[in-house]
Order: sequence, then C-alpha cells, then structure tokens
Amino acid sequence: MWRLIEAGDFRVDAEAFRVSVRNRRVRLTPKEFKLLLYLAKHPTRVVTHQKLILAIWGSNGAGDRERLRVLVQQVRKKIENPGAEQYIVTEPWIGYRFEPAGEASSRHMQQDKLLA
Repeated sequence: MWRLIEAGDFRVDAEAFRVSVRNRRVRLTPKEFKLLLYLAKHPTRVVTHQKLILAIWGSNGAGDRERLRVLVQQVRKKIENPGAEQYIVTEPWIGYRFEPAGEASSRHMQQDKLLA
C-alpha cells in the first residue's frame, strides 16, 4: 500500500529503502528511514512524540523523547539546509510535522488561500 510516496521534494520508496530529496539520494540508517517513512505517510499533520516513538522503537522506547529528538536531528542534517526546520517542523510539547514541499512553501500556500 505505501510502497512509493512522492510528495513535494521527496520520493520515498518503502520497498527499496530509498529516499530522494530534490532528486538527490539520501542515505539513512534503518531507524532514520522508519522516522521519515512514518512522517511521509502523514504529511502536514502533527504526529505526537509518543506515536513516533512507538512506530520506531515499539514499546521498548516508551517515553524516550530525548532519543527521538536526537534521531530527528540526524535526519534533519541529511535532508535540510543547516539551521533550518524546512521539512521536519517541531511542534513544541506535542511532536513533529512533515512538510514535504518545505515549511516556507506551506506558509505561502496558506497565505494564498486566506487572500483568495
């Protein structure tokens, strides 16, 4: 069902364990891939810390937000420009939101809808 996800700047092939951002292949560890795949399945939605932890580590990782934070930082280093929350946006005290077209692009689309 979720074999290939193409959204915004991303192409995620779940079967081949491959990720491309702006047509550039990105190498991810298995845990990094699980994180990005889960977020890609829920684009633009806020995903709670707990849901991500369960999806990546199962019940063994229950409550370990620090480990999740480190994993998100590792993925950001590989897919985003330094210092920018471009694709994986932090929702303080809640979780993360995946913007496959980039955060700035999403803001512009929302503003355009308000002006229309």
